[in-house]
Amino acid sequence: MGIPCKTSAGHAELAAREQRLSQRHRLLLLLVDGQRTLEEVVEQGRRAGVPRGYIDELFALGLIVIGPPPTAPMPLDGPDTVGPGTAVSDTELARLDAGDASFAQARQMLIGLLRSHVPLAGAVTMLRVRRARSRAELQALLPDVRARLERVRQPGEMREQLLRVESLLAS
Repeated sequence: MGIPCKTSAGHAELAAREQRLSQRHRLLLLLVDGQRTLEEVVEQGRRAGVPRGYIDELFALGLIVIGPPPTAPMPLDGPDTVGPGTAVSDTELARLDAGDASFAQARQMLIGLLRSHVPLAGAVTMLRVRRARSRAELQALLPDVRARLERVRQPGEMREQLLRVESLLAS
């Protein structure tokens, strides 16, 4: 079919929660990233317990539309202002990552693990990992990351990656 994309109203809803969407609606709206097909969004939503009809409601509310995928990821011009914790801009992230390559690699590994194994349930944890500004902050998040990943029965590869993250942060 097509690629669903958030409208400006969809982005605003994630930031302001004006329409008082249910948690299931919000989870489905988070899955709409302009890269996944409609079928992929519906399937991932189904796995998370979101009925197919919820996507139709998001269309009806004008929060998402079918459109072409963006040609490039939208850069974050200012701080990310959605969710818990202190916002961090892409410029600040680049500065932090340039100052400590092991820290940057550890952050990216954790985000990759969460994104691939618990994209929905780990969304807030992923945001907290992204916003970590030091090795200590990232290490403090490891128990939360482990807890999220253990819910999907942690295969050996995930354990090895977590051990690698720990060694990167300890070096």
